[in-house]
Amino acid sequence: MKNDRAFIISLVAHLAFLTGVWLLHDHEDEEPEVVDIELAPPPPEVEALPPEVATPPEESLAGQQPAEPAAASEPAPSTPPEGYAVDAGVDALIDAPIDAPIDAPIDAPPPDAAEPMVASIDAAPADAVEVAVADAAADDATTVAAIDPSGAGSGAGLGAGSAGEGTAASGSGAGDGSAKEPGSIAMEAGSGAGVPGQYNEPAVDGAPTTAGTAANLLTYCPRGAVVSALIRFDRLRGTEWAAQTERLLSPMPDYRVMFGAANANVAGKLETLAICTPSPRDATATTLVGRTRLPRGELREMLQTASPVTWSTAKVGLLGKRTRVFRGDTRVFLSPFQGWFLLAKPTDLGGLTAPAPGDLDTAVVHGKQPAWLAGIRSIEKESGDEVRGPALVVTIALGGQRVDLGDNDFGLGIKSVPTPDRISLAMELVKQGWLVRGNMRFATDKDATELIAAAEKLKQLVVDSRAVQSVIGKPLARVVGNLSFARTGGRVSYTTSISISDARAILDMTAQQLDGYFAP
Repeated sequence: MKNDRAFIISLVAHLAFLTGVWLLHDHEDEEPEVVDIELAPPPPEVEALPPEVATPPEESLAGQQPAEPAAASEPAPSTPPEGYAVDAGVDALIDAPIDAPIDAPIDAPPPDAAEPMVASIDAAPADAVEVAVADAAADDATTVAAIDPSGAGSGAGLGAGSAGEGTAASGSGAGDGSAKEPGSIAMEAGSGAGVPGQYNEPAVDGAPTTAGTAANLLTYCPRGAVVSALIRFDRLRGTEWAAQTERLLSPMPDYRVMFGAANANVAGKLETLAICTPSPRDATATTLVGRTRLPRGELREMLQTASPVTWSTAKVGLLGKRTRVFRGDTRVFLSPFQGWFLLAKPTDLGGLTAPAPGDLDTAVVHGKQPAWLAGIRSIEKESGDEVRGPALVVTIALGGQRVDLGDNDFGLGIKSVPTPDRISLAMELVKQGWLVRGNMRFATDKDATELIAAAEKLKQLVVDSRAVQSVIGKPLARVVGNLSFARTGGRVSYTTSISISDARAILDMTAQQLDGYFAP
């Protein structure tokens, strides 16, 4: 027996020794990876854009019942996939606060009642990417405790010019250069595969197209939207940028509408958040769409944090009417599919708010649906189906107006420049920072050529001049210096990249602007 005990003790000691040697050897061989946060990742090669092929808007998804995505039942990763930077951030492009302060009591009019829920910083639509998170919706006045709606609504005319009738053949340089019909947008569903649109658009040659590069999120919004953004919290979770994204969103009125005033840990509750608005300056004009893994009971608890909600079943599935709202905000909560919820206007839901029998935990939409609602579960495809891909995608209809630079052309002799009628941006988190890809659509070939020429001249000036770098700031200067373009007709593909350090600086500046604007 004594020999047996001695043998066991000796065996355990040897195993402990060998384990220690193995762990030490493994530790010694493993070189810590060092990331230079000042150095941006190499900008990606400019990518191809597939053609956009015309299809009448009435050929929609309305009434279809797409199957639940398989991914909805899979557990979301709590940490970023290998190769992602835990300290690489999302530049949420929110430089222009859209919504007015909502620190007044909920049943009272906003402090700036003369211009309810309307304000801007850098009022140009391009700066409105800051994703307002609120939207007016209602056909039932009982959901509104304070009447006297604000003047803006989702029926606002589109600022985007429509596309010209270029050829749709891949690689063609077509585009007739003619002026494009104002007040309409392309209606293509999805990106990256030459999917149907309202107008033919030529392809653009380049490297293989990745997710987000050819995106147009406006097709997933109620008609009239001019700004749309998609945030993939499942790709930010476990990084410093999840908290920074919430930091940017938290001062905004719709953050409080959804989650209350406290830090809500949005990245821990949502996989995806999509925002659409037809009027970026109207805090009651935004449609919100979210995907979550919370069960219905926990979802209801989350959505009624800021205000009591009366829940019922309807043709749209689960319907929630808020009992205390701001004037003009007539939106309702709904969950038309398991794992999905919206804050939207009943006028955008095609009568689906009518009562219907069912269970709060299982009810889903039935009957004919508006095209945007029927296809909303496909919006994540714009950022790709893989674990990796863009964490942020934004589409803005700018209207294609010419901007007068006056004396602000840095001596380039360029007094005015055209703007695209639509621009999309996709930002992908990588080990060393952010890769930025996107597309622009111009009213004419001439406008596209002119803007790229001006951008190339500015890029060279920024690279060569420290004085200009000091004026615009080194973070932005480096982003401009990394820009590349490819063009066919009025369509442009572009890329750049952002370092970890520059992303932090840009986000910090944006957060300060938002804090100042939304301060009581």
